[in-house]
Amino acid sequence: MFKDDEMQALKRKVWFRIFLVTLSILFVFFAIVNAIGLVIGNMFYKEFCVWNTRFDSKRFEALQVTLEEGIRNKDWQNVSINSRLGYTLQGTYLSNPTPSNNTVVFVHGITGNRLMGLWYAPLYIKAGYNVLIYDSRASGESGGNSVSWGFYEKYDLDQWIDWVQQHYPNGNIGVHGVSMGAATALMHAEMNEVTHRVNFYIADSGYSDLEELLTQQIDATVSLHDPLWVKLLLRYSSVMAKWQSGFRYEDVSPVRSVQSVTTPILYLHGDADVLVPVYMNEQLYAATKGYKEKYIFSGDAHAMAIFNHKAEYQRRIISFIEVVLGNK
Repeated sequence: MFKDDEMQALKRKVWFRIFLVTLSILFVFFAIVNAIGLVIGNMFYKEFCVWNTRFDSKRFEALQVTLEEGIRNKDWQNVSINSRLGYTLQGTYLSNPTPSNNTVVFVHGITGNRLMGLWYAPLYIKAGYNVLIYDSRASGESGGNSVSWGFYEKYDLDQWIDWVQQHYPNGNIGVHGVSMGAATALMHAEMNEVTHRVNFYIADSGYSDLEELLTQQIDATVSLHDPLWVKLLLRYSSVMAKWQSGFRYEDVSPVRSVQSVTTPILYLHGDADVLVPVYMNEQLYAATKGYKEKYIFSGDAHAMAIFNHKAEYQRRIISFIEVVLGNK
């Protein structure tokens, strides 16, 4: 009997040791998997939010010349403001040759800068508007260490609205955003429900949800073609974004923002857009609570309608503004 008790105790010790070894192996395994996931996630975070935010492109050289000529000859004014988030934002105010109280604020996309606004400014100048263009955080000459795809950018945009309103307290204000700028504008529109300082928004080639967009981008980059693995990598990347920049990818969802928006919005998109699929435009339009219009440009790639269908692009915008301000 004593020997049986000893044997049972020995067996229990053996099984306990096996359990501990197994638990240790599993712990090490999960630690290694998570470490690898975080390393890869950090690479994607850097790719999405840091590495490609600033670079000199020859495509902007002619626009830089135009900007410098405007400052010399057209009374355009460089402006800087201090973001409440701790960095300096740089912009340029393009006053209309005919004095006006009405202003459109242009918000560029990722990898861009304020110079992109010079492609769009003439249509608003012609319509009698002043135009404010600026470098978003971590872009152009503005400060900031990372792009947040609209999460923090919407607060910076709100400060530029402050600047415009201080100069023209009785004027109309519009916001025109392209790509990430469109997403920024749409999330700002949710903030605008409190103050109604902005009278209309133009959203060109905007994405409806960042997680959904980046899921497609990760899948295209690593060619996993497995939604589970892609979402897992995205989750690790979002953890790194939260750790290093204080936001999560799921926090960036313009389609969620517009559900409470009553300020008029015009949605523009190209049906050949492979960066931000046109169905995202449809999602945004369907979710929008207030007055809305949309127009899909046939055959246009991402944010190319301003070049390929310039006259129609301008006509749609001016017609929309006339309708919404006429109903004001």
